[in-house]
Amino acid sequence: MPSLITSKTMTRLTLATILASCAVLSFSASALPQAPDKDVASLKQACQQIALEDQLPEAEIPSFLLDCVNDQLTEMGYERIASLD
Repeated sequence: MPSLITSKTMTRLTLATILASCAVLSFSASALPQAPDKDVASLKQACQQIALEDQLPEAEIPSFLLDCVNDQLTEMGYERIASLD
């Protein structure tokens, strides 16, 4: 029986799993907590895989990665980051 899960689907499921495994934090309107470095690294890796599978042009990848990671951080209740250095 052929596999019905494509590589792209698997990547998206992996990202969803990473997000689901992180605790959702409650936060006040005044300040959001910073994400742990390990969470940022995991999100960056998942976003890199998406960029690779979507075959983004090399010049677009840095901007895509920062936007992708920040979108996920926002959903998780963390402060956005300025760079992925």
